[in-house]
Amino acid sequence: MLSGHTSKSTWLALAAYCLLLVACKRSEKLFVALKPDQTGIDFVNEVHDSSDMNILDYMYYYNGGGVALGDINNDGLDDILLTSNKHGIRLYENEGHMHFKDITHQAGLETDANWITGAVMADVNGDGWLDIYVCVVSGYQGLQGHNLLFINQHNGTFKEESAAYGLDFRGFCTQASFFDYDHDGDLDLFLVCHAVHSAETYGDTSLRSHFSEVSGGHLFRNDHGHFVEVTRQAGIIASPISYGLSAIIGDFNNDGWDDIYEGNDFQENDYYYLNNQDGTFTEMNGKAFGHESKSTMGSDAADINQDGWLDLVTLDMLPEDEKILKSTANDDPYEMALYKMKLGYSPQYTRNMLQLNTYGGKYFSEIGLMAGIAATDWSWSPLIADFNNDGMPDLFVSAGIWRRANDLDYIRFIANTQVAKSLSDTRLLDQEAIQRMPQGPVHNFIFEGTDHMHFIDRSAQWGLHQPGFSNGGAYADLDNDGDLDLVVNNLNAPAVIYKNQTREKYHAHYLRIKCAGSDSNRFGIGAKVILKYHGKFQYAYIQPTRGFESATDPTLFFGLGKDTLVDSLQVIWPRGEKQVLKHVHADQILTLYQNQAHDTGPEWLPQMRENQFLFTDYTDSLSSVQFVHRGDASFIDFARQPFIPHMVSTDAPRVAVGDVNGDGLEDFYVCGGKFQAGALYIQKPDGQFVLSNQPAFQQDSLCMDQDAAFVDVNHDGYPDLYVVSGGGEFYDGMKPLLDRLYLNNGKGYFIKDTAALPPMYGNKSCVRVCDLNQDGYPDLFVGGRVDALDYAKQPRSYLLINDGKGHFRDETDQIAPGLSHIGLVTDAVWTDFNGDGKPDLIVVGEWMPISFFENDGHGHLKNVTQSMGMEHTHGWWQCIVAADLDGDGKTDYLVGNYGMNTKFHPSKKKPVKLYIVPSSQQSTDVTILTYAKNGHDYPLVGKDVFDQQFPERMKKKFPTYHDFAGQTIQDIVGSDLQHARVWHAYTFQSVWLHNLGNGKFEMLPLPWEAQVAPIRAFEVGDFNHDGHPDVLVGGNFYGVLPAEGRYDANDEIVLLGDGKGHFRAAWPWQTGFFVNGEVRDIKTLHRKNDSLIMVARYDQRLLFFKNK
Repeated sequence: MLSGHTSKSTWLALAAYCLLLVACKRSEKLFVALKPDQTGIDFVNEVHDSSDMNILDYMYYYNGGGVALGDINNDGLDDILLTSNKHGIRLYENEGHMHFKDITHQAGLETDANWITGAVMADVNGDGWLDIYVCVVSGYQGLQGHNLLFINQHNGTFKEESAAYGLDFRGFCTQASFFDYDHDGDLDLFLVCHAVHSAETYGDTSLRSHFSEVSGGHLFRNDHGHFVEVTRQAGIIASPISYGLSAIIGDFNNDGWDDIYEGNDFQENDYYYLNNQDGTFTEMNGKAFGHESKSTMGSDAADINQDGWLDLVTLDMLPEDEKILKSTANDDPYEMALYKMKLGYSPQYTRNMLQLNTYGGKYFSEIGLMAGIAATDWSWSPLIADFNNDGMPDLFVSAGIWRRANDLDYIRFIANTQVAKSLSDTRLLDQEAIQRMPQGPVHNFIFEGTDHMHFIDRSAQWGLHQPGFSNGGAYADLDNDGDLDLVVNNLNAPAVIYKNQTREKYHAHYLRIKCAGSDSNRFGIGAKVILKYHGKFQYAYIQPTRGFESATDPTLFFGLGKDTLVDSLQVIWPRGEKQVLKHVHADQILTLYQNQAHDTGPEWLPQMRENQFLFTDYTDSLSSVQFVHRGDASFIDFARQPFIPHMVSTDAPRVAVGDVNGDGLEDFYVCGGKFQAGALYIQKPDGQFVLSNQPAFQQDSLCMDQDAAFVDVNHDGYPDLYVVSGGGEFYDGMKPLLDRLYLNNGKGYFIKDTAALPPMYGNKSCVRVCDLNQDGYPDLFVGGRVDALDYAKQPRSYLLINDGKGHFRDETDQIAPGLSHIGLVTDAVWTDFNGDGKPDLIVVGEWMPISFFENDGHGHLKNVTQSMGMEHTHGWWQCIVAADLDGDGKTDYLVGNYGMNTKFHPSKKKPVKLYIVPSSQQSTDVTILTYAKNGHDYPLVGKDVFDQQFPERMKKKFPTYHDFAGQTIQDIVGSDLQHARVWHAYTFQSVWLHNLGNGKFEMLPLPWEAQVAPIRAFEVGDFNHDGHPDVLVGGNFYGVLPAEGRYDANDEIVLLGDGKGHFRAAWPWQTGFFVNGEVRDIKTLHRKNDSLIMVARYDQRLLFFKNK
């Protein structure tokens, strides 16, 4: 029974709890959105357009407010701070049972700052009580104020003391992060601030050297309780082009020192600062990331794949909805993207990114598309945490924008010169312009994490389906029931608490950990905790500032699923002290104390140890091999054919290996590029290589080599050289497309035989050697790649039969009907796939099935693709290699495809298609790439490209972007589509074909790690010396439109085989085999006493690795 002295607030809390129980009982969702009358939180961040201030005056007008969580009165319950841009902050005390009381006034938290953004709770003075730091925008458009520091007085009140601590920063501040970057035991401060557009913000990256007092990152060192700005001396960039919107702190290279990732908006790249351990940082973005979000909003870091390395998530604003996607400005045109790169900026794309840490903090592989988290519309706050207690990290994303300033019809309106002039003169037309911006309500997203780095969108199923305008967000176990609740700050709508019902529904177990520091860092900011249990591994670290303008409470939460006991736990404190606990029970809040950390054992987090690598980079040891392939950045395939899926002019170079001078040592030829002859390197007895002077090669430097093979065509005992010409730049009838045969004089000197080959004027891809007719002389298959003027025109492939004198006849149609125009061939392999002792042929290419041609025993080839069960394997296949992968004596095949880390995820029911539409206005057909969504086919390209190709139709039928947006290919092209040819791709998975015997094969996907980019090369060998075949996987591809985004996630994966056809993927941090760039070939090169792995890349230097 309650006593008569029960407070009114207690009665209210109990009443709210009863309402809460009723609401939760009715809901089948994982999260329940609690109403203000249930929680006592009626906060609304009201931001309305006015003539005094609006989006035209301040471009971040709709960015919204933040959330900061923490236990400000040390009663064991997390309290809530919410920021309002225009109307100050509100602090709500947690009274238990999900009811809160507004204590802002009595706590002394009133402020007259004009524009407030982010906030964080941190124990700034090291007294064991959380203080509050609030960020403010000032000094722009009349906005006044400075950042605010409210020191906790231990009695429910706070005192504003920013000036006394040196933290009364004045500028365009977005958010603050406290951390101990110099390991002196107290908390330092990193501020992230945004720039605003001005004459100073347009230019190349040299602008980074211009210091700004108000924008960019600003670092403050804590010197005995007073903060001193050390931005410049620490190597932090604070410039007029630093549009900082978020920062995430973490130890990305596991060296024990916290690093910084800062997310920037607009053209400026994000910044990635590695801590030098001496009070300075080195910015490494250009070397560590292949690409990044174009307009990075919020960011978060966590060990997503549970390998002990911190990964990154950054948010952007790529819509999933077709109508919004095609009516808003997203990625740059190709020419603009190239121009920005010439100015020094790294590639950026409008989508969320998941950056997987694959090389010990030195390089990240971006896999957001494959993970399924790339498109959440206009997004703000990413939060990585285990929301369903299953032991796997999930992802929450807040989303929505009050008005879409990137709406293309709006942009067209204000771009009108007369309107633009008027807008600068009258506030009336300002309001008209604002009203033309459509609103952009979007539901928040939540993704369930699974194995294999794929996230499942559970937004509707888990209760986050209501569209709105959400900005800041944070998580904490607000009711101490063992699962993580969410607090979300909305624009012009009440803030929402989402109660998590995981414990009620699934009884899944958990472990919460608090870290009590013995220095001034009393809440253990930067402490790391690792769990090991039942073969599982989890790692998390304490850093409250996460997402966007927001901060979580300084505790760690681990979901344990059905497990009730953690076998062992290690805590690593910021200055390196360690402690190990055994047999830790689940379902508790465990406090770890720094003064009890005396363990001397090793850290459980992985390190990059070169003495344990499988490979070492040997490139610099071969000082005489300085070959750098020369690409042609000036040639853009899309300028010639705007609708093609991707460029075809960047497929080279490949490499040929052979002993050209008969000394028993392997030499090699590497294909040349634009105005670059191929190069022949001769091996010397000491294992070095010398470039051989070959005038015949120089005379053909106008040709663009695609492939090469050493083959003794005239049976004189000396390997001759066949070189394939192509490249996509030259077109039919041009002499540089003619293949070349160079005859070896026996000493490694080559002379061109101009009469040996039939005229083959076409862009070709590969040459493969085989004595097809068993006459003792090698014959050749030469694959046709693509017509340089007409992508949809089937190119010519060739079977060249040797006459016994080294001359070749084209006998394709006689020997292999249907092979001559089989498709857009990328690779082929001669092999006996049916085990009859006769050479068969497998051909792969784009828009093709894996095509099997069986030898009838008389030197003729029959297409048996359908009878092999491969008739629906159409893909964008890139390469094929034969090897016995499971040790059963039968030949299996590795087949490289485009991969799954793409905007396209084709299947038999939802193929990617190429519509080939006849055109009365052009000499060639128009090719239109489409993808399937919701039962319809939509084009990849937008209205601008269609305007160029079909100007009259588009002007009449789709005059505005909103008219065009959401239209299917059938809607756009109309009746002309009836006359179109259609090509299909049903799978982009890279696979291996398991030979079952009797001519039967099972197609099995390679591990997910091998699906992160197009695969252009395999090399098979026993690289870990366990007696089983392993596979080196090379690829990447940059020749795509920005709307698709370049593929650069494969920094060289090694598949370690068990001899039974199973593979375990190893990243460069485990193997030392790190290759950055577009790999086109991998070959083993034997030397007298060892062997080297040779890697050829487009437009880059040839690399060499030694296998230990």
